[in-house]
Amino acid sequence: MSAEALPIPSAGPRFAEADYVRGMTRLADVIQQLSLARTMDEVQRIVSATARDITGCDGATFVLREEHMCFYADADAIAPLWKGRRFPMHSCISGWTMLHKQAAVIPDIYLDDRIPHDAYRPTFVKSLVMVPVRRRDPVGAVGAYWAEQRTPTEYEVALVQALADATSVAIESVQMHAALKQMTAERQASAPAAPSGMDATFAAAFANSPLGMAVVGLDGSFQRLNREFCRITGYPEHELMRLTFQDITHPDDLDIDLAEASRLLAGDIASYQMDKRYYSRDGHVIWVRLSVFVAYDDSGQPLAFISHIEDISARRRDEEILRRRATLDALTGVYNRSRFDEELAKYAAQASPHATADPAAVFMIDLDGLKQINDRHGHIAGDAYLKTVADTISRRLRLSDVVARIGGDEFAVLLPHTTVAHAQQLAQTLVDQVGALSPGGICIGIAMVTPDTVDDALERADQAMYRAKRSGGSDWCGPEPYPTD
Repeated sequence: MSAEALPIPSAGPRFAEADYVRGMTRLADVIQQLSLARTMDEVQRIVSATARDITGCDGATFVLREEHMCFYADADAIAPLWKGRRFPMHSCISGWTMLHKQAAVIPDIYLDDRIPHDAYRPTFVKSLVMVPVRRRDPVGAVGAYWAEQRTPTEYEVALVQALADATSVAIESVQMHAALKQMTAERQASAPAAPSGMDATFAAAFANSPLGMAVVGLDGSFQRLNREFCRITGYPEHELMRLTFQDITHPDDLDIDLAEASRLLAGDIASYQMDKRYYSRDGHVIWVRLSVFVAYDDSGQPLAFISHIEDISARRRDEEILRRRATLDALTGVYNRSRFDEELAKYAAQASPHATADPAAVFMIDLDGLKQINDRHGHIAGDAYLKTVADTISRRLRLSDVVARIGGDEFAVLLPHTTVAHAQQLAQTLVDQVGALSPGGICIGIAMVTPDTVDDALERADQAMYRAKRSGGSDWCGPEPYPTD
């Protein structure tokens, strides 16, 4: 059976939004670990352990490309896999991933003709994700495996790919450190009249690197650039040589970059890595993953920064799409419950330093008659009702206001800088407009909140909403006086 015709088996436990957030948080720490790795063994151990950790999978492998072979360099799994073995590129899924420069998502390995079934039968593997390390010119792959048939989610694939993208920078860093170490050793062993300029090994690695590389002066000026750096930024080399990295760095990222460079020169850190934005020659923003270390002369004095960058703009766009999906209600397009809780916490954090901060209002909104509409007219009509209500609410709100669907037939609204009178007037407007534009009505409960009364805001609004429902529906109620000790 071909990959295109695969049936989707019943999935195991779903990889939830909270798992994705936890995985991205863990990745932030791992990126720092990878930036400090100086050997491939370190990189391999970090990557295979992290792939398993961030996805909760049953096993993970780190594969390196060796010309026409796939070398399974490391593994972290519940049972042995293929650590230390080599397979031809054309005969394994990691090779397919590298040759096609794309991820392979396989819910059932025995229904996919890209899988060498005989090699998998002795293992626990039933489902997998395999992603390339460096998508433009793959040098390896990272695989995550499950012991049951399941369909890996787009969140899981995105996490493994993000790890693989960070790995490509770490590999390049290890190789450059090795070249510099060799160059230093050769200079120390050579006669005093050693030739000036870059060592041939370093120069070749620099010029041909698939990552953007630059030798940057201690003042930030570009002293040498490779072709890929120029391609990523869109500048010809002669123009960049007249600029500094400060000139093309997004202002919101410059302070962090300068602070890390200062720590590097002070000897507080051996290297640093960060995601940052450059302005390209035509003015658009490019996201890159930057890794920086210092080259020293024979006496131990810093000569220059060695920087390499990987264009991660496409991945950042993919992550932003996933982030938005993770915070939006799929049906109505408004925020979901977790994002609403974040906005409430953000309001409390921003307002808490200001004792005289204006109060805010919270609405709890319940739809009247959704079940009856579903029963009489079907769920398509019920979905249309929900969308109408969400649209009606959204059109009446300010840009600073927040609306979310927090349950099947419940919405919540946060209204910063809102008086009691304004909250009650808006509630009446929403009740009237929903009643006029939809087959049902709404009940609204109002609670006023300050930074120190946020925790029970939804509960108080919910109680007010039920009082409105008991009055006959299509009504609003509240707010009650602030709770007192």
